[in-house]
Amino acid sequence: MVQYKIWDEVRDNLVSAINNINDETIEIIIIPFANNTSTHPTLKPMKEFATSSGKKKLKAQIYGLPDPSVHTKTYHYIPINDFYDNRVREDRVTYMFLMTDGEDEDKRHVAMNKLRQWGAKYGNKNVYGFYVMLHDQALSPKIAEICDSQDHLWKVETADVNINLVRFQPSAIFNAKNEKYFDLRIDCGDVSGKSFSVSFPTDCPYKVKKTEMKSKSIRVWVEPVSGQNVPVSSDYYLNVKMTGCGNFDFLVTEKIPVKCEFKPERSLKILVR
Repeated sequence: MVQYKIWDEVRDNLVSAINNINDETIEIIIIPFANNTSTHPTLKPMKEFATSSGKKKLKAQIYGLPDPSVHTKTYHYIPINDFYDNRVREDRVTYMFLMTDGEDEDKRHVAMNKLRQWGAKYGNKNVYGFYVMLHDQALSPKIAEICDSQDHLWKVETADVNINLVRFQPSAIFNAKNEKYFDLRIDCGDVSGKSFSVSFPTDCPYKVKKTEMKSKSIRVWVEPVSGQNVPVSSDYYLNVKMTGCGNFDFLVTEKIPVKCEFKPERSLKILVR
C-alpha cells in the first residue's frame, strides 16, 4: 500500500528508474497492489519492453493510477503470488521490486510465508528480489529478518529505486593445466570506485592468487593448492564480495559456479549472457 503523502514521490522515483533502463531487451512489469480484492480486481499488471515507446506507455499508465486518498489495507501476497506463478523464466534475468509503506494487511502472515520460500526457489537462479520499505512506518523487523535469511532477497529502506545492480556472468570455466587465469565478465552495473575480493572455499584444491580489474571484467589468477590432489574436472563456487559501495549498490552475483579442470586439452568456452 502507498499512503497519499508519498504517492507522488513513489511514482516519480519509479518513472526515474524506468528512464535509466537502457537495454531495450529488458521487459518491465509493474504489478499494482489491490486496496480491496473485491472492489479493485481490475488493477492488472502493466508490462512493456524498455524501448522508447514502451517506456512512454508505462510512464503514462503509472501517472494514470488513482491516488489513494485514505490509509487502506492492501494484500502483499497477491503480487508475490503473481511473480511466483507468472514472471520467472529460465532464459532471462528477473528482478522484483516490492514497494510498500507498511505491512498493515489482513493476511500479512501469508506474504511473510511466501517471502520465506524465496531462497529455496531462486537462490541458485538469476532471480533477484528487493523489498522496498518506502518510509519509517514500513520498517518491519520481521520482514528485515526474513530478507536477511534469504539468498537473492534484499531489503531497501528508501523510496528511491534507482539502485545500482552489479551482476557478473552466471558461470565460468578454467583449465589449470594450460591456463593461469580466467576473466569474470561484468554483465551490468556501475563498478566505478568499487573493488572486489574473490575466493574459493577453504576445502577447494584451488586458490585465487591475485585479481586484476579490467574495463568490463575481473581477471582472476588461479593456482592449485600445494599438497592437495587436483581432480580432472570438478565444480566449485567462487565467492565474490564488493567493497567501496554506497547504500544503493548491490552485488547480485555473490557466488559464481566455476568448472575447474586439469587436463591437457583446452576447455571449451561458450559465451552466455
